[in-house]
Formats: sequence, C-alpha cells, structure tokens
Amino acid sequence: MHYQKRDTYEKEMNNFNLVKKQDFEQKDFYEKCNNNQLVLCELKQFENIQKSYRADLKLKESDYYSSFTFFNSVTILQQNMSNLNQIFEQRDDDLYSVWLWEQGLEKLVIVDDQIPCKLSGNYPHLATIVSEYQWPLILEKAIGKMLGFQYNSFKALKNDSIEFYLQMITGQLIYEQQFQSFEDLKRKMKDKSNILFVKYQQDSKTIASVIAIPTSEGQDQLKLIKLIAPNSESIYFQGRQKVDSLCYLSWEEFNKNFQSVHVLTWKDDYRVTAISLENPIKRTTDIIEHTYCYKFTIENQGDYQCTLWQKDFVIEENEIIIRSQNEKKQIGLLRMLLFQKLESNQYQFIDGCCDFQCNISINPFLEKGEYLILCQAYFNNFEKDSQNPQQQCFDLNFSIKGVIAPPNIYPDDQFEQQKINLIKTLIQHTLSQGKKRSVISNHQQQTSVITNQIYGFLYFYYENRGKIDIQEQIEFKELGYLIRYDSLKKENQVLVEVNKNCFQILLFTLDPEIIKKSGNTSFQYKYSHAIADSCKLQIEKQNILFQIKADEKTRKIECDKIIAYVTPHHSGIIIQVENNNLEQDAQVELKFTELTNLTIEESSQFKVVGSSIHFSIQKKTEEQLYFDIAVPEQYYGCKVDMEITILQ
Repeated sequence: MHYQKRDTYEKEMNNFNLVKKQDFEQKDFYEKCNNNQLVLCELKQFENIQKSYRADLKLKESDYYSSFTFFNSVTILQQNMSNLNQIFEQRDDDLYSVWLWEQGLEKLVIVDDQIPCKLSGNYPHLATIVSEYQWPLILEKAIGKMLGFQYNSFKALKNDSIEFYLQMITGQLIYEQQFQSFEDLKRKMKDKSNILFVKYQQDSKTIASVIAIPTSEGQDQLKLIKLIAPNSESIYFQGRQKVDSLCYLSWEEFNKNFQSVHVLTWKDDYRVTAISLENPIKRTTDIIEHTYCYKFTIENQGDYQCTLWQKDFVIEENEIIIRSQNEKKQIGLLRMLLFQKLESNQYQFIDGCCDFQCNISINPFLEKGEYLILCQAYFNNFEKDSQNPQQQCFDLNFSIKGVIAPPNIYPDDQFEQQKINLIKTLIQHTLSQGKKRSVISNHQQQTSVITNQIYGFLYFYYENRGKIDIQEQIEFKELGYLIRYDSLKKENQVLVEVNKNCFQILLFTLDPEIIKKSGNTSFQYKYSHAIADSCKLQIEKQNILFQIKADEKTRKIECDKIIAYVTPHHSGIIIQVENNNLEQDAQVELKFTELTNLTIEESSQFKVVGSSIHFSIQKKTEEQLYFDIAVPEQYYGCKVDMEITILQ
C-alpha cells in the first residue's frame, strides 16, 4: 500500500536513490550504546544471512535487544509475505529503506546495513532479532529509527504491544470479531488479505498465535483449527498434537477458550490519501476540545476505510511511552462522523465512531459524490505537564484508504455553523432509535422528548407541537462522566425552554476525565423531569381546552375558517377561537346579546367595546377567553355571535 498520488511516491524514491550512504551510518553508536560489549558489523560479513524475502520459520528473539511483542508481530506478518516484501526498498550499495506508518502517514525510513553484534573472539553474533534472512533485521532497525533512539529504543519502550507493531508495519488497525460456527471462521479465512490470530496469557507473556485451517480432508471433517505460535516455547498449553510451533484444537475447544478473534485486513491493492489536521476550532475549560471539518470527493463507488489517528507514542525523559487503553494518563476521547452532501447544501449522516483509543476507524461503502468528515478530540488539560509532549499528543491525522482513494482532502470553510448543523443532522438521523416520552399526555398534538446516547453524545430532543410554550427542569441524580456540550462543564440542573411549533436539543458529551478515574467508559447517568412552575398553569388550562371539542355542552360557531368553541367549566365559561386559515390573519368581533354574571379575565390583547370584544388572531393559531362567575351560586350565562374581518 502506497500513496494515491504517484508523484509523492516517486519523490520519496528519488530522495532514497540520491542520498549518500555514509549519511546513514551510525557514527554515534558507540557513544550512545549502553552495552560496551556490542560492536557494529555489516550484514555482508554474515555469509549465512540471505537477501531473499521469504518467511523464516526459525526466526528467534534477540538476547540483547529483545522485544517479544516485536518478534511475535513479525511471525504474524510472515503469513502474508507477498505484502510484507513490498515494504522494502534496497540499493546495490547496501542502503535500505522501509515503508512504515506513523499516525496514519506512510514514511520511507532509510537505514544502512550496520547491525549491533556481540563478538565471540572475532566472530560476531547478532544482537538483534535472529534470522537467516536480512529483511527482519532491516525492519527492526527501521522501526528503531522511527521511534527515535535507534536500537536503544527497544530498551526504552514502555507498554508496547503486538497491535502497535502491526499498525506501524501495515498501516492497518486490528479489530476483534466473534464467530458463531466453524464454517463462518473458515469463510473469513478464504479472503487471503485477512490474517486471523488469537491472544492468550502464558508464562507471564501475551502471546498471539495465527489461526489456520488444516488442508487435509480428514482434519477438515473433524473441524480442527491449527494455531501457529511464534516459537515452540509459546505453543498454547491446551492445544493437542503439538509439533514444533504448531498445535490443534477442535472447534468446541477453540470456541470455549477464545471469545473473539483478532483480524488484520492487509490489502495490497489499497491506496491511501492522508493529511495532518490543522487549525482546529479550539475550546478550553477543564478540558481541551479540538474540532476539525474536512471535505473530499469520491469519484468511484466502493468500500473505503476512514481513520482518525492520534499520536500513539510519546517520548519523555528518554523513555518511549506507548499509549494503551489502561494507561491512566490517556489523552481523551476521539469522535469521527461522516456525512454525504446532498442538494441545497444539506447533509446526510453516513457512519461514525467514538472511543477512548489512539485510532478509530469506519469502513463505509461510499457512492460517488461529495462528503464531509467531522473530527473531534477531547484532551485532559494537564497544566503541570511539559508543553512539548502534550503538543505532540494533540496532533491528529486523517486518512482514507481504498482501491482508488480521493486525490485531495480539503478543509471546510463554514466551520462553526457547519459543526452545529452536522450534529443536528446526526441527531435527526438517530431519533427513531431513542427512548420517547410525552410532556403532555393527550390525544391532541403534544410535546415529545426523545433521549438517546450515540457516538459519545447524550441528547434530549424536544419537539413542541402543542399549543403552549414548555419549560421543563431536568435534574441529574447521577451525572457520571457527562458534560454539557455548549459549556464543556458539568451541570446537575438544566432548564429547558421550548416554544410552541419549535424544537430544542439539549446535548452532553463524555468527559475525558473518566479515563483517569475509571476503567468504565460507558454512559453513567440518572435524571428526573419536572414541569417548571411558570408553565404548570398553562398546561392545566391547555388540558381543559383539549376536552372542549368532545364536551356535549360545547357550542360551535364558525365563520370564514374561524371557529369559536363556547363551553362552561366549574368556575365560568371558556371561549376558544381558532384561525384555521393557512395564509391570512383575522380581526375577530364577539357580539354578546347576553352576558350575565360573567366577567372576562383581563388581558391587554382583548378590547371591550360596549357589549362586544375585539381582538386579532394570527393564521394557524388560537386564542382563549376566560370568563369567571362574578357572584357565586347565582345564575350565569351568555349568548354570542361572531363577525370576522380578514386582514390582508
């Protein structure tokens, strides 16, 4: 896998072909080496080491620069030598280069053939990984150079992992998958771009063994699974028929001992377009939020891989610290949301991912068209830390991989408003998946609330299709690790105001502080709702009005799409006037031929002229007039007609 743009690839290769070999000799090896018994030797001194790019079944871990996880990773990658040998370039003067990946960007790392050795008399023994071929030694040296301390890097490593080396060598992320049957596992392995392996703890080490299906007909019928360990000392203890570094398990044994399988998809025909994200929208409180928005065009429909890469190792005080999921000084939360641009500058949500990991990835099938990616990162604000390592952690890269990757990825201009609109689009897309309730329970139009947690967000979506404005108090009994999105602070009480015929979104996001204090990164919250006192009376009146039409005592007056409902209640009379005209406002006059023992509730919008009441009513709205009994326990009543003037 190399660059989508051929000129970028050729530029790297031209530089490799023009560089002077002596510029890459380790002149300071003896000054930096922490073992004075080691010396540098050229590979040509070893007659038994071949230049062929073949799998080495006798590969051994070094006794000096030892990293079992690196050794284990190389044994896994040997399962696909056709891809592995393509990452190497070499010249006749024994200068080599290796295509490696750092934070989603592919780089050509140039090294010479000088290898640390320990002398036994005049005969040198490799102090590196031991192989009968040159390529594992060159690969190890290139990784050491990328890490920054040459071979001493392997002494300075903290928290390294098999996945770390696999990603650095292949540029691919490893994912876990569960299989329900032997046949499903076998079908997955038919795709030769997949390398499947399992991990287990044994002899105080994490070991990864590659999965293979025996080819003999008899074993296949028995549904046996072959595990290829990195060496004979690492064979899975519970396996059967142990030979060299191999063992076998039945499907039942395999399924019992391994809940999931690790999958490395390494496609040679993929190309990549990658960029470093720049100029974020930045907000800083107790945490630091960076938001990026970029766009690209897909010319050929197909399967793609979009990945957001975060710095997965930092160098502090001559130590290389590789970030891990269990590391308490985790930087924070990554979120990536992908949208397709539609007509009229609208967007449709496609896919997304959110996690407390260095790298997150989605694998969508994309049609031809324009797309926009929203990337967000939340960092804990370590004020006491030195600025340089922290800044390294802030760096993010984004890459798109596919058979034909888009040639360019551009920053989007309309940034702040674009971010808001995209999050609204995401919420609209997920409304059907949320939990729904009603603020006013009635057969009439009402206010509904949908609550959902998705892609690191918790939202409350209010949609008011009722007749009054709504105010509701939300009190979090257990807020957990959630913060208000618009303030980036914890709020235990929130007053939500939703006007009629409007919607409102209350949005929270996960707080990256959780990674320092808890191993549980799931949503933690309990809350209660209470209607605000200021609108309880309105809701009570509204509930009464909902019953007016069904009441047999209600009188209906209709004129020019204006309808008045007159009905008694326990303390007087209510007249509800509705303007069902979709285009025009109206002036209403209510003429009373009788109004006995009733007084109208005072309001500046109603004008009383003699025995008539005048007021304006807008299109598609309603007005309520409340008449209270003046003298209790005496007769009261009214007779009324209505005249309408349509307002142009």
